[in-house]
Amino acid sequence: MIKSEYYRLGEYKIIEGEDGYMWWETHSGFCSVKMGRCFVRGSILFIEPGHTSEENGFLKGEFLDRLKRLPKWEKTKYYITSFRIFKCNPDHAEKSPFVDNKFPQPTTQEDVSYRLGKFEIFEKSDGSLLWKSYSGRSAIKTGRAFVDGNILFLGRGESEKTVIIKKDFLGRLSLLPAWGKTHYFCEQYTRYSCETNTICYDLDEFLLSNKSGSDAVVIGKRSTRMESDIKPKTVGVIFTQNSLKTFLSFCSISFFIILKVLFLFIRTVFNVLKLFISVCALGLERLLKWGLKTIK
Repeated sequence: MIKSEYYRLGEYKIIEGEDGYMWWETHSGFCSVKMGRCFVRGSILFIEPGHTSEENGFLKGEFLDRLKRLPKWEKTKYYITSFRIFKCNPDHAEKSPFVDNKFPQPTTQEDVSYRLGKFEIFEKSDGSLLWKSYSGRSAIKTGRAFVDGNILFLGRGESEKTVIIKKDFLGRLSLLPAWGKTHYFCEQYTRYSCETNTICYDLDEFLLSNKSGSDAVVIGKRSTRMESDIKPKTVGVIFTQNSLKTFLSFCSISFFIILKVLFLFIRTVFNVLKLFISVCALGLERLLKWGLKTIK
């Protein structure tokens, strides 16, 4: 039997088997549990989409009480609940000697540009990363990027007007060398802090915490296959799902309370009717006895 360790992360229960396989559970509606796979890369815990199961379900209060007894998840600084991970150029990536965020020191003081699909990746002389893509009509979107766990993460971008036409931008992009310093890149994601369970928008916070040498991260023994066909969820969808779960749970509890109150009311009415019938029967019996005595 595989031995497992259990951790608490917000309203998630993280389960880690001794073989390195990981999955998560959380409460979902009345007496049902939602579960799915998860994996660690670098300083981030990736929580994949899951499915709902009604086996061994608990009420939300009971589930949270059990969850509070578990130790807090502290093996990563961040976790991601909605993401899309894509493979970089596989041919170039296999030949690239740069893995696990080990970047060589630049030999010149000039910035270097790379091609990654529709994105242009800038590696500046100070080691920082930027990205650029053509967005809409006569607009270019730019943002910052970072690498963690052999994945290039593209941060939030801002659009700005440009005189460069799309054809010229794509033509210049096709001449650049392919990005091969990571095997994967992540374009859309929602990142949370494991400490506060709040959404992290600030890229500086991540970069500064990532430079700390004392931040040890434990990675599972089993290699995890990254899916490129996972549909992203926006923050609004996540909040809507949580609100819907709370509403359905409230409706279920309210329904059972109403049924219990209705049952008590019906039982009370039945007892009152039973007493009334008994009193009426007793009165009728006395009336019959009095009538017989009068006749005699």
